[in-house]
Amino acid sequence: MDMYKNFIKRILDLIISLILFIILLPIIILTYLVTLINLGLPVHNIVREREGLNEKTFIMYKIRTKKLPDNNDYTKVSKIIDRLRLNELPQLINVIKGDMSLVGPRPFIPNDKLPKGKISDKRYLVRPGITGLAQVNGGRSITHKKKLEYDVMYYDNLSFLLDLKIIFKTIILMFRGF
Repeated sequence: MDMYKNFIKRILDLIISLILFIILLPIIILTYLVTLINLGLPVHNIVREREGLNEKTFIMYKIRTKKLPDNNDYTKVSKIIDRLRLNELPQLINVIKGDMSLVGPRPFIPNDKLPKGKISDKRYLVRPGITGLAQVNGGRSITHKKKLEYDVMYYDNLSFLLDLKIIFKTIILMFRGF
């Protein structure tokens, strides 16, 4: 696991995210333009800082999908962008930079209200991911406590095969969302 976790996973993340970024660049640009027309400025998500590897904060790139000023309501177009997770595509840049991985625990917002008690350090021993075990097992519909349990399960079972399963399950869920 250490060889995969520390070296091979990063190389695969870099190669795959570069390829995906090049292929998906027209969709990313189109999503930015549609968001600009639909929601106006700013196009990026307002809350951008997240906790990453070793609890180090970083700026996570994500396209805004909710109306301002309350940042709480979708338009018909922005709901489609959010449902298809097109707003997450700029995070490929975070993967290329080394802030994130394709698969890992989703990064929390610093000072977010998390369940009381000790949060396992294991979730901070790997780079956060664009997708993860919690996202393919309920995602937004599960509690932070359950997400944290999935984060520990992910770390304890981290492997190339598990990452591959999560990626394929993510793709299936994206198409079901549409």
